Amino acid sequence: MKKSTIIAVAILAAGSYASAQQIVVNTENRMGELIVNYSTPLLQPGLDYATIVTPMLCGQTDTLRFEPVTVRGRRNAKKLKRYIALNNLGEIPAYTPAKEAPETLTGTVTVPLSQYPWAAKGPLTFATQTECEGCCKSEIVNFSESTPFAYKTPFSPIFGLVPDNTGKAGALEKDFAVLEHISKYRPYDNSRILRKEKGALYVHFPLDKITLRHDFRDNDWRLDRICDITSQIMADSTSSVEKIQIIGMASIEGNVPHNHWLAQGRGKALKDYVRQHVPSVTDDLFDVADGGEAWSEFRDQLSDVRLLKQGKRLDAKGLGVEAYDLSLTDDDLAAITMDELDQCISIIDTEPNLDRREQRLRQMNGGKTYRFLQHTLLADQRNSGYLRIYWDYVPDEVAKRINDAIEQMQAGDYAAALPRLMAEKADPRSWNAIGCCQAMLGNEAEAISWFEKAAAEGNQEAVKNLQQFK
Repeated sequence: MKKSTIIAVAILAAGSYASAQQIVVNTENRMGELIVNYSTPLLQPGLDYATIVTPMLCGQTDTLRFEPVTVRGRRNAKKLKRYIALNNLGEIPAYTPAKEAPETLTGTVTVPLSQYPWAAKGPLTFATQTECEGCCKSEIVNFSESTPFAYKTPFSPIFGLVPDNTGKAGALEKDFAVLEHISKYRPYDNSRILRKEKGALYVHFPLDKITLRHDFRDNDWRLDRICDITSQIMADSTSSVEKIQIIGMASIEGNVPHNHWLAQGRGKALKDYVRQHVPSVTDDLFDVADGGEAWSEFRDQLSDVRLLKQGKRLDAKGLGVEAYDLSLTDDDLAAITMDELDQCISIIDTEPNLDRREQRLRQMNGGKTYRFLQHTLLADQRNSGYLRIYWDYVPDEVAKRINDAIEQMQAGDYAAALPRLMAEKADPRSWNAIGCCQAMLGNEAEAISWFEKAAAEGNQEAVKNLQQFK
């Protein structure tokens, strides 16, 4: 809230009224309104006279007059009452008897800017006009006006809670969705559709092999990214790798025991690779699961083919899901019917024996349907392994203390918040909030200094706060 004090001196020269008169004005700038507190010596009338003081706000284009204050001498008041009674004029206008009148007239006026928009533009003055009223005439005996002032839009602080410092892991997660906070971890079960889980990384194995090769397909950048991310987090003191989830997978093709052997071996191969290239990772950080035959994945693929044949668009990249894209051409879609797809899904849902389930799929349509599935949907199931890294971080106690102080600011207690924020001034996250407190406590120069420091660090809230002062 902006306050100012203006003192003006006017010399009176009207008979018995001649004296020196001072007007003291304090203004408060609130959002949407101007408040003026005024104080001026009150000229005392004689017995037969009345003093009428009219406060007014004067602008460049208009003047707003407020309710006059009237002080009447004893005989003046008596004559007025008689006159009103004889002429049946009703109530006697409000006044203050001279013997009860204070030596100093004080008052407060509120100017709503929505009703008087001119008061928010250009210089203003506040004035009091004093009239002397006698038995037969009224004359202005004084006009006292303040020095110019202007309404200034009050500072409206812009601030919010500061983010926790989640360390290297939190920063990396913004760019690499393979990272997730440990609170999102869940053990593997075969109800999960891994191909639609955002951000997981897949590595590939040669057909029917458990040997992990850096130069096979695009394993090079995938394995390098896994090891680089893990190494950076392990080296950071504010965050940590809590769990590396690896799920070895195998196609539905072949007998069940052999496919479990493949899935387990692929999971172990990926774990061994990370252990070899990031020595600081210990065995207890790994959660290696046997995904076995990927029947849930396969059924989900069949459902997506049905959607594609119905003309629905599947946007894997838009969802950030790498393995979601089926990469089927129009010719591929034309090579299988909806009846075939429905029959495949029905066999999966009704045949509990996995080996028998595969055999029934192979026998469909003289083997034509299964050959299509091998050529399209089952290709990547034969050679993949899934990995996700879960992390945690050391609680950011400084952020908590800063945010506790900001919550006091949100409640309007800037005086209590300021010393708590000053205790954290070594952290740039506190600077904008300190500036807001200083501004709201009337320390404009201090506020600007803190806003400039915060803005130089890239704090956009501080930039907006600075703009208010300009």
